Amino acid sequence: MSIRKGDQVVVIAGKDKGKKGKVILVDVEDGKVMVEGVNMVIKHKKARSTRQKSKREKITGAIDISNVQILCKCGLATRVSHRIDDKGKKSRVCAKCGEVLDKKFVKSKEKVKEGEEVAIKEEEKTDKKPLQRREVKHVAESKIKAPQNTGKEVTGHRRIGGA
Repeated sequence: MSIRKGDQVVVIAGKDKGKKGKVILVDVEDGKVMVEGVNMVIKHKKARSTRQKSKREKITGAIDISNVQILCKCGLATRVSHRIDDKGKKSRVCAKCGEVLDKKFVKSKEKVKEGEEVAIKEEEKTDKKPLQRREVKHVAESKIKAPQNTGKEVTGHRRIGGA
């Protein structure tokens, strides 16, 4: 497949001809592509209970992969050709200007250093023992007073006179 998820494409045929957008989904088996803001269709959702409301949602519909072309950095809609570099890696290339279309994931030295500093700070945080769920940090004194002796001793299991 010459078009991948995340590519910028332009629609070259159909009702949305000329629209540009980012590829959301590629279905290789059916040869379909979903592009942001292209082929918007209305989906009716019926209320399933009295609390819900029926509504109409606009969702992105799929279009045929032959109706889109990839946008190059030169600003033109182009076909995709392939080139094998000296390392043996196959990459997608613009057929018009020859520029590589594949994204490069290169970490700069500064980003690596920042990442190491962040990892060290996270390790310092994990050194502290977290409080257990049942562990109590502070115990408050009870404000309930113990029952006072009134001088009347009651034998048996019931007290006379209430509480």
